[in-house]
Amino acid sequence: MKYTIINLLGLILICALSSCDLEDTKTDTTIENLLLARWANTDGNSAFVYTFLSDGTFWSARVITSPSTNEVVDYRYYATGVFTLEDNELSLFFQKIYEHDDSQVQYPNPTDLTLTGQTSEGFATISFKNDNQKLTFTFQPCAPNENCATEISFERVPVGWCGTPSPN
Repeated sequence: MKYTIINLLGLILICALSSCDLEDTKTDTTIENLLLARWANTDGNSAFVYTFLSDGTFWSARVITSPSTNEVVDYRYYATGVFTLEDNELSLFFQKIYEHDDSQVQYPNPTDLTLTGQTSEGFATISFKNDNQKLTFTFQPCAPNENCATEISFERVPVGWCGTPSPN
């Protein structure tokens, strides 16, 4: 009987020490979980969108939106791939890249774009600002006489915005 009580108290102690505090499960603000969202860099009625998913995949698109409704009316570019994140170093591996072929005026669906057959990769240091609502990609310095971006910022947007393109 004495051992049963000791075992029972030991079990209760183990459960009490290993249980999670509600504060621990409220919000996971690790850089990996902050990245998992839809992000847009908008300029007038044009936007470049990235969506990062928990399975390590992403898609990106250059879209044109209607000035009156903010709905996507045109796709100019679409890509899918995988990403890795180590600390704040993001690596993007573009596995499928679709582009417009200039033979049509508008491409209302990403399925109307042309698969290029090319792949690409990109690397950036990422940071979050404005209560994690702004994502910034910082790139390595450009070589002399190169025309490249050193920094691009994106705002968190609702997941439903821009739909979920899925070309074949």
